[in-house]
Amino acid sequence: MGLKKKIINATCKYLLSKGTFTSKRTDISKIRSFLKTIVPKKLKIDNIRIGGSNDGGYVVPNDLEGVKYCFSPGVGNLTNFENDLTKKNIHCYLADFSVSPKILNELINFEKKFIGPVSNENYLNLKDWISSKIDYKKNNDLILQLDVEGDEYEIINSLDIDTLKKFRIILIEFHQLHYIFDSFTFKKIKKVFDILNKFFYCTHIHPNNNPEFVVKEKDIIIPPVMEFSYLRKDRSEVVNNELEFPSVLDQPNNPSRSDINLPKCWYKS
Repeated sequence: MGLKKKIINATCKYLLSKGTFTSKRTDISKIRSFLKTIVPKKLKIDNIRIGGSNDGGYVVPNDLEGVKYCFSPGVGNLTNFENDLTKKNIHCYLADFSVSPKILNELINFEKKFIGPVSNENYLNLKDWISSKIDYKKNNDLILQLDVEGDEYEIINSLDIDTLKKFRIILIEFHQLHYIFDSFTFKKIKKVFDILNKFFYCTHIHPNNNPEFVVKEKDIIIPPVMEFSYLRKDRSEVVNNELEFPSVLDQPNNPSRSDINLPKCWYKS
């Protein structure tokens, strides 16, 4: 990347962090309507926390009976979540080309590949990855734990519906959510959430407190990185939309900083 382009990218990133966009802004009414579609639901099945406190732990629908496999694209320094799942005899498959972790747990399998929309030298399509590890046709109650630094949009958008519906539980850390204010990127983000909303209930949202900014316009407040928990719709029923945040299960990702409470625009319809 040339110096001029680096300067432009750095300038745009700085302006975005201050809520200033260099392209056409999304109409605020469209953002409000969009947020109403992803309000977390209180289900007959409650949430639990798996993976311990702080980063590496997730709020998960408590519907693990019968689940045998978890697929986790994106591997950081912590595997607390996967280690806890193996205590429930759930086999975990991890994939990330950028790291080479030392894994001693025999129920955790690591693949040195990125997960993406297509399979090639360094990438594996999610369906291809699943098919290479387990019986694709017979297993229809999997967990997907997705933390791939922005690639989640392409991965979800590229999935065929049969593969998507194989996951009973989906946990996704969505990045760059402040780009909702950008009219072009808003369409891309909304498309992915629309796909998930069709087949899954959102049961929890938690902002990651590592980014040092949020973007605001009027009553719309967007933390740039947030963790979403989903349960497939055939697994439970909605009780109501009256969830309160922060939840008692929430923990700051970074314990050295104050946690970010979920803004009301994300859960008050």
